[in-house]
Amino acid sequence: MNAGDSLPEELTPAERRLVQHLELLRTGAPTVTPQLVPRVIRGVRWQRTVRDPLVLVGAVASALAEGLALLFKSPRGGE
Repeated sequence: MNAGDSLPEELTPAERRLVQHLELLRTGAPTVTPQLVPRVIRGVRWQRTVRDPLVLVGAVASALAEGLALLFKSPRGGE
């Protein structure tokens, strides 16, 4: 439903308030600074560099936890 599809008196109070909020969003578009793209690219690069070692640490920690759980598991099953 677009704001132009129905007359304002046909809208519920909630719909009228939503139209007001959407109008604010349309008129208040943020301005993009020239530094935005380089900042995002820098963030992506360092995160990509750190990702693989962190995945490795997580896998090792998971394997250790599973090994300890198996080592200290009760031999009787679920008790």
